[in-house]
Amino acid sequence: MDEGQRIQDISMGGLGNTSEWSFHPRAHLTEEDAKCAPDAGARLWQSWAPYWDLDRKVLVEKSPPNLTKMRYFQEIFPKSRFIVVTRHPVVQALAVRKWATPTHGRFTYGFPRLIEHWVHAHDVFAEDALHIENLLVLRYEHLMRDPAEQLGRVARFLDIELDANSVDAVGVRPGNRYAELWETGGRRQLGGRVRTHLARLGSRRGTPRADLLRDVTDAALLPRYRNVVNEHLGDRIRAHGYDLGRLDEAAPWAPAPIGAPAPLTAEA
Repeated sequence: MDEGQRIQDISMGGLGNTSEWSFHPRAHLTEEDAKCAPDAGARLWQSWAPYWDLDRKVLVEKSPPNLTKMRYFQEIFPKSRFIVVTRHPVVQALAVRKWATPTHGRFTYGFPRLIEHWVHAHDVFAEDALHIENLLVLRYEHLMRDPAEQLGRVARFLDIELDANSVDAVGVRPGNRYAELWETGGRRQLGGRVRTHLARLGSRRGTPRADLLRDVTDAALLPRYRNVVNEHLGDRIRAHGYDLGRLDEAAPWAPAPIGAPAPLTAEA
């Protein structure tokens, strides 16, 4: 099944690319928007129901832009429950940048915009969370460290039972491969990676030219961007329970409104 945002007709999906959608004026929807479209619930059900097994106790829709639309969904689906999984903004940005535009992080240039996008979306979520009746927030870092405990929380929240296979299905990764990349720009492995890319030029294996460009620009720009992100977004990131120097850690989530200082403007 595709993400639900792609198979509906009421224009509430992600409006913009990976580094932009949360800044769109229509990205944030609340109960007031739902009241302006009284048939929204029925139309969404008609769009999504063919892709669900309606005999299941729990039906899931997991489009990322739902993060800033929970109040809207709560209004049109009053008994809905919301599970949010947050991940360190730097790790998230490094993981999704392959879908960003070339000037907003795909090849490192403009990478802070991806992190600013995460911060803005989570600022909106933090404010909205105060209005959500049934909400469970998990930290991705905690899920990787103790999947049994975190999935147990999910089971209790949804009033369902999970068997051992559900826990085993979580692919726990003991290390964070992004930590060294964020700290040094990947310079320690750059020589070997460049040789690998050059050896693959002209072959059909992957996209060596794009990979080569990304690795070289990472080494040149990521260490500089660390200072930019810390200066302009560090306080807001810490307010969400994350630290720019510890990519594997997260504080327990607690509902609290988050202020929104001036947006990031510097690029380097």
